[in-house]
Amino acid sequence: MIQVDIPGAIAAGQIYALLSNKYLKNEGDRFTHRLAGPVSWYFALFFAPVGMLLIIGWPAWESMYWWEWIERPAFNPPVAFFYIAFYLSMIILGNLSYFIAHTLYRNGRDGTVKLLSVLSVVATLLPFILWPSTWYHIGTYKEFHAVLKETTTLFNTPSFFWSWLVVMGYFVVTSVIFGIWIKRFSVKIAE
Repeated sequence: MIQVDIPGAIAAGQIYALLSNKYLKNEGDRFTHRLAGPVSWYFALFFAPVGMLLIIGWPAWESMYWWEWIERPAFNPPVAFFYIAFYLSMIILGNLSYFIAHTLYRNGRDGTVKLLSVLSVVATLLPFILWPSTWYHIGTYKEFHAVLKETTTLFNTPSFFWSWLVVMGYFVVTSVIFGIWIKRFSVKIAE
């Protein structure tokens, strides 16, 4: 969901900075250090494609049923450009978050990184609190906003459920593996 993925990218950048803090505190190169490339690759190959798959397959759901126009990318360049901007924003914001945390570490502001991590995780979870049933309904904008909801539910829509399960499994597994790797590698190169 767009409202989850954007702050989620910021949260991921902060969390990976927390995991690599020993290295970042002493690394002077801001954009060319040894972890900058892997972090960028993570956002481009593991984080952002998950949102792209969901926005292409289920655009109304991915937008939490806020906009009807998002369902019509074919022969509609502004919507197609929005999809690309969404993909790029996850990559850019994730990297920017990581680089901001690096700068904060270099300036001795460790507590600020921890605070930003918590706040960005809260911002990621907030849409589920503010619009609690939105994620559970699968359908188009019109189906969701019908007087009697015409959407199906998450578990009664096999094409969505299994696709979502696979893509979220991919996301969780790759994110955990990357987190373990960045922690171990950053400790190793910090010495």
